[in-house]
Amino acid sequence: MLLLDWVFIATLSSAILFALFSLFCFFRLFQIRKQLNQLSRIRSKNTRKRKKIRRKIKKTTVKLKKQRRNLLVFSILAICLCATAFYSRYYQATNLGEQDSDGIVQGYYLLNETVNQINQLSENNNSEKVENNLRELAAKLSSFGMRGADGRLTSEGQRLLSRYYNQMKELGLNLNNQSSEMVDNPEKREEYISVIQKTQATQKKIIEYFKVNEQALQQKK
Repeated sequence: MLLLDWVFIATLSSAILFALFSLFCFFRLFQIRKQLNQLSRIRSKNTRKRKKIRRKIKKTTVKLKKQRRNLLVFSILAICLCATAFYSRYYQATNLGEQDSDGIVQGYYLLNETVNQINQLSENNNSEKVENNLRELAAKLSSFGMRGADGRLTSEGQRLLSRYYNQMKELGLNLNNQSSEMVDNPEKREEYISVIQKTQATQKKIIEYFKVNEQALQQKK
C-alpha cells in the first residue's frame, strides 16, 4: 500500500472520529443550553437560593462556552481532515503512479529509438545490426502487455493508459515477426512508422492529460 493510501485512510478515519466528537458536542451543547434556560426561569425570594441559582447559571454558562469551543474545534478539524483525505484521493486519481510513470518514460524512449532504427534501415546502414536492435526493442515493447493501468486513476486515465499499453504490445509483437521484412521493403517501414505515430499520439494524450513534463522525458532518453 502506498503512502498516499495510508494518508487517505488515516485522515478520513480521523475526520470521521472528529465528526462524531462534533456531533456529541452539538447534542451536549443543546442539553446545556436547555438546562441554562431552565435555571434562568427559576425565581426565588430566598437569598441563599438565588445565590445558589446564580452560581449554577455561571457554572453552566462556562460549560456552554466550553462546548461551543469544542464544537468549533472538532468541526474545523473534521472538515480539514476530510478535505485532506479527498485531496489525496484526487491527487492519486489525476497523477501517474510510480509504475505508470516508469512505463511512460520507458515507452517514450522505446518509440523514439524504434523510429531511429527504422530510419537507419532507410539510410542503408548495417542492416543486420539494426535488425538485431529492432528485435531487442520489439521484446521490450511486447512486455508492455503485462502492464495494467492503476485502478486508482480516473476512468479516462485508465482508458488512455490501457490503450497505450495495448498499442505498445501489438507494435512489439508485429515488429518481432516482421523486422526482417523491413530491410528490403520501404513500404513496410513506412507502415510501421505510421503505427508508431499513432501510438505516439496516444502517448501525447497521456502526457497532456496527466500534465507530464515532456522536456524531462526527452532528457531521460
